[in-house]
Amino acid sequence: MRRAQASIRTRLFLWLIGVLILLSMLMLFELQTRARIVANESYDRVLLGSALAISSRVFIVGDELDVDIPYVALEMLSSEAQDRVFYQVTAAGGQFLTGYDDLPPIPPNIKINSEQPVFYDAVYHGEKIRIGAVNRYVASPRLSTRFTVKVAETTDARSALIQEMLAGAVVRQLALIFVAGLILWFGVSWGLKPLLRLQAALQRRSPKDLRPIEHKVPAEVQQLVDAINDLMARLSQNIETTHRFTSNAAHQLRTPLAAIQMQTELALKTSSQEDLQNRLEFLRQSTRQSTRLVNQLLSLAKATPDETATDFEEINLVALCQSLTSKLVPAALDKKIDLGFEDQSDAPIILGHQDLVEEAVKNLVENAIAYCPEGSEITVRIKQNDTDAIIEVEDTGLGIFEDQQEKIFERFNRGNRSDGDGCGLGLPIVKEIIERHKGNIVLTKSSKKGTLFALFLPIA
Repeated sequence: MRRAQASIRTRLFLWLIGVLILLSMLMLFELQTRARIVANESYDRVLLGSALAISSRVFIVGDELDVDIPYVALEMLSSEAQDRVFYQVTAAGGQFLTGYDDLPPIPPNIKINSEQPVFYDAVYHGEKIRIGAVNRYVASPRLSTRFTVKVAETTDARSALIQEMLAGAVVRQLALIFVAGLILWFGVSWGLKPLLRLQAALQRRSPKDLRPIEHKVPAEVQQLVDAINDLMARLSQNIETTHRFTSNAAHQLRTPLAAIQMQTELALKTSSQEDLQNRLEFLRQSTRQSTRLVNQLLSLAKATPDETATDFEEINLVALCQSLTSKLVPAALDKKIDLGFEDQSDAPIILGHQDLVEEAVKNLVENAIAYCPEGSEITVRIKQNDTDAIIEVEDTGLGIFEDQQEKIFERFNRGNRSDGDGCGLGLPIVKEIIERHKGNIVLTKSSKKGTLFALFLPIA
């Protein structure tokens, strides 16, 4: 038994929630990037203010630079996160003036000038820091030179701000996913109600109720309902055909079996040897007729079209028909009938079930032998056209009445051939076999006054 797959509701819900979670993660990633930019812009302005405050207190005293650090500039950087603050002032050429002499230098890829401050990240004594630097020009009557002021702080406050912004966003996203999940679950459930009503209606049906489904369903499901209705119509037709076939078969079997029973009882009561021989002969004929009927019923059941058949193989029709004709020659000779074989083809190959194809040709030839009078001719002939291999069975017998030709392929219909021990199943068997092989059977009048059956089978 196959394992049941997840319900449509669950699959749709998980798919939609999965997409929503993915979008939320992308939004959080974008928010984290944006939060880092916002935090840097905010705290970088404070760094710049401190650096500018220090640069305003750099003077030329004599022939040297002197720095008077305004500690209010460093107090501007104080925060609740207790970030540590560092500064450095250097003269032109990198000469150290004051502050922390081992602050990380400006990276080579960053150019600093007097117009624009620069900011960069670095690691100082194992801690992440953010550094802001400005380059200024100072002059006196005796000296003019440039100097650089760097102010740095650890990034705890920045990180705390980013985490706070992200935490709020995560809470909002989780709330959004939860609410959206509820809406999706109930929305999908509401959308599936027509399918649930359809399921309930089908479960209430009797196994014999094969009427079309007339429930209103969404447009996306209508094609499925149409396919089910088509299947039920074909199934109903198949059941009706099977029921009719079973009834006809029972009727056909009842007659010879009743005759066998009656003749057996009479044979047991008779004292005449001649009468006993006559009744035994009748029993022999009735038994042969019943055996032929049962065999043909089995052949018909085997020949019923099965679209899932996978036992087809390549068949050489010339070899098959030539061999079959040879096997049936003795039966034809018993009735003084000339049975022959002609090959007018290029040895066509078809795909099919060899036993069934042989059964179809055999039924046609045996019918011809059974119903043709003595001295008749029967020819099995192989032809072909661009698409089909053609098997012809032609005889010079009495033919089939025109008013019976349309009914000759109906089961248990014997047409104008009421004599013999036939049961009206031979030609229906042939038709079933040929249709199973996607072929066609055509009945025409022979040029030799008899009957010609042509079987058309697609060439492989």
